[in-house]
Amino acid sequence: MHLSLLAAFVTLVVIPAIATTMLWRSPVLRRHRVARWLLAPCIYIGVAAFNLFVVTNLGLAPSDIPIRPQYSVRIEDWKNHPDVKEVRMIYDEIRNGIKNNKFKSKLKKFNINSEICSSSPYPLKEKLLVSDTENRIRMYQVEQISHRTYKESFTVERYYDSSGMLRFVFVDRNSSNVRIYLNSVGKIVWSVDQYNNTFTVGDTGDEDWEVTPKSADDAKMEFMEQESCPPSMSSNPTFKRDALKRAP
Repeated sequence: MHLSLLAAFVTLVVIPAIATTMLWRSPVLRRHRVARWLLAPCIYIGVAAFNLFVVTNLGLAPSDIPIRPQYSVRIEDWKNHPDVKEVRMIYDEIRNGIKNNKFKSKLKKFNINSEICSSSPYPLKEKLLVSDTENRIRMYQVEQISHRTYKESFTVERYYDSSGMLRFVFVDRNSSNVRIYLNSVGKIVWSVDQYNNTFTVGDTGDEDWEVTPKSADDAKMEFMEQESCPPSMSSNPTFKRDALKRAP
């Protein structure tokens, strides 16, 4: 637990100094100068230590050390866990609906070469919204690209169940990816990072940006929002066909 500069100053300097000054000016110790000089440092150190104990143990001090989320799933056998299997079934349903052209798609492409987009380090390239045969939003995809190289990009795919709850997130950074699995109430049950063929436990939390928007309605609203980058002339829905080969 680490204190900010202001919190440390108040905890270790201001409050102990006030307490020591009040003791120093007390009528009783004014008569006993020796006792006053002996007790003053002890009071200062004691109050500072007490404040530090209270602040850290009550959780009032902000921490700059991230706490890894605790998952019920384990890395040794995560693909066979019931929660993961349930999410994979939802994923397969959506991807098959896309592959077989049963689901409808809306695509917005943006002109990343425009002057207004040049100020953003990762301008928005496109947004894709997929709905099923009952017009329920089932997938929301966002792709951004680096203005520096035009080669660095990342794509975020968010998959929603039939009730509109976010259940799976796939973050593709070309050389690595992140898979995030959520249960029926929108809580993360498992997050795993992949680099080449190596999997490691992820550290995504329920409030992180990857799992937002959490509902299909919010995804639709975000898709409809006006973006700073102007639209591109091309607007034909396209999918990354290689993505259909991967398993979540």
